[in-house]
Amino acid sequence: MKPWLTWFSAAFLAVGIPWWTAPYNHFTLSHPLAILGCLVLVCLSAWVAGWTPLGLGRGGLVVGGAVPCAVMVRVLVDVVKEPTSHNLWPFEVVLAGLFGFGLAYAAGLMGLLCRRMLKEG
Repeated sequence: MKPWLTWFSAAFLAVGIPWWTAPYNHFTLSHPLAILGCLVLVCLSAWVAGWTPLGLGRGGLVVGGAVPCAVMVRVLVDVVKEPTSHNLWPFEVVLAGLFGFGLAYAAGLMGLLCRRMLKEG
């Protein structure tokens, strides 16, 4: 199994489970499960960027890419149930991508800084 697949799967589930369990149009980032999912995403991004061979570039892509993928799964499932439920789904996926990649790269930079500080100290 590819090592990046483990990190992608962990991030996909951490973000996806809160997103999938919330009723449609009632998801909020202030929900405790959503906060926990974001914290897991931050920790995974920091770990992958700082302590794995993937580094910041590929690690940010792997972990950050899990967020729009999780949103797309929700869109697909909801559209199968009710075809008009996600008329603006491209915007949902793009905004989730911006959020996911932004958070992943910011956390990845923190992971790199932590590793460098631990090396010097």
